[in-house]
Amino acid sequence: MPRPSRWSEILGAAGAEFRDRGYDNATLESIGARVGILKGSIYNYVGSKEELLLAVVEQPAKALLAELDRLRDDTGSSVAVRLRELIRMQVRIFSEYYPAAFVYLQQLGKLGRVQSPAFEEFREMDARYMEAVEALLAEGARTGEFSLASDPGTVARAVVGMLDWMQHWFTPRGAEADRELADELFALALGGLVAGGGMRGLSRSLPEAESP
Repeated sequence: MPRPSRWSEILGAAGAEFRDRGYDNATLESIGARVGILKGSIYNYVGSKEELLLAVVEQPAKALLAELDRLRDDTGSSVAVRLRELIRMQVRIFSEYYPAAFVYLQQLGKLGRVQSPAFEEFREMDARYMEAVEALLAEGARTGEFSLASDPGTVARAVVGMLDWMQHWFTPRGAEADRELADELFALALGGLVAGGGMRGLSRSLPEAESP
């Protein structure tokens, strides 16, 4: 009778180890210790720590893009509704794939050193995500739903940056609480998106602070 696969346990342990100690400090020995297996057993599943990192971040990255494609096909909802759904979706994936989704954000720079064809796929996925957010905000500016304080690319990076910063403080709290948090973040973003252009003018009219 074949042994049961320990792959899901190894992925979970690797995600926790990369999150707690960082990619450089994590070892296959320490990951195996979390599962209760030896380092050699991990090689039955992957050939290196780099491959294991890619495996950890693959699921949340692909889940995010699948949800993004679904939102892109929703042409019947307003831009604001679609942005709210995007933020809800982002928080939900952070929760469902915790801590693997945050490992992806924290270790994104490390992926550039991974000599694997998969890296190019991750870079393309990251670019697709940013382009989709930028296009959504640009649409909102064209339709008059949003009054942006800057160009859509800059505003998109500010919104995504707010969500990405969750890696430093977010822990899953349950579906209802996570959804409430997502709506609070949406309200924060929406205030700036709707009034951003006017606030930019107000900011320019304020006097400069006196130098100490």
